[in-house]
Amino acid sequence: MNGLPYRHVDVFAHQPFSGNGLTVFPHAEGLSARFMLRLTQELRQFESIFLTATAESGVFGARVFTVEEELPFAGHPALGAGAVLHELQAPESDVATFVLDLPAGQMRLDSERMGSGAYRVAMEQGRPTFGRMLRKQEEAPFLDALSLEPENREDHLPLEVVSTGLPYLIVPVTPNGLLRSRIRAANFEVLLEKIGAKFVYLFDAEGLEGRTWDNAGAVEDIATGSAAGPTGAYLVRHRVAEAEKPFVLRQGRFVGRPSEIRVQVAGSADLPTSVTVAGDVQMVGRGVMEAVLPPEDLMAR
Repeated sequence: MNGLPYRHVDVFAHQPFSGNGLTVFPHAEGLSARFMLRLTQELRQFESIFLTATAESGVFGARVFTVEEELPFAGHPALGAGAVLHELQAPESDVATFVLDLPAGQMRLDSERMGSGAYRVAMEQGRPTFGRMLRKQEEAPFLDALSLEPENREDHLPLEVVSTGLPYLIVPVTPNGLLRSRIRAANFEVLLEKIGAKFVYLFDAEGLEGRTWDNAGAVEDIATGSAAGPTGAYLVRHRVAEAEKPFVLRQGRFVGRPSEIRVQVAGSADLPTSVTVAGDVQMVGRGVMEAVLPPEDLMAR
């Protein structure tokens, strides 16, 4: 296959060259998982998303890759895909709705054209699930792995695993704790697996600001939609934020890409029923991958 088009967008961005960059491949039919991974590695984005048309109007198959692996779900790729689909599928409409069929399940996207090459896309991530809440005596290995001292811990909130597609260990910290945090444990992924978490998300409850990294601690994420949903549910459950009232979670300041993630939790503190995460998507560029695929990458997925 020659001429594989892609779109470069910035997600959770108030203007181009802010927020979280993303490559969207809107015509990924016939690509192997191996080649999707290679494309992501070639373009060196934190994540890429690959879309395929289905027999059902408005529904698109979707697969998300980091430079290391495929993810069953990720937030900013889904939102970026929604904006690209709006641009391609409904160029004359101010609003549009699409469904992504991800390995983790189907995800509805509602897109609104904002003008000047920008879209605001919202995704309803579904009912949050609450997993393990760590006891105080269990916290030390995790705090140490994150370069935190006990005084960097926000005492009145627990460490808890929450998921709206990907399970995150939510770690409440002080502003100074957010500043100094780093993953320094070689076995951090193993630590997380023991409590049923895939990744970690640290946040300052007072400033509503968060941080996260890949599990090796090598790359800090700029804005993490898959973490914003669990964090929003956590904040409502522990009465830091109110149900049914939207709020903004900030991220990316420490890597020079300030981002704003809009979160709203339906239901109540006692029973959060669903989480909606939204963000502005800026259209930045477009291109075509011209390299011919090796024969092994034309094989069925």
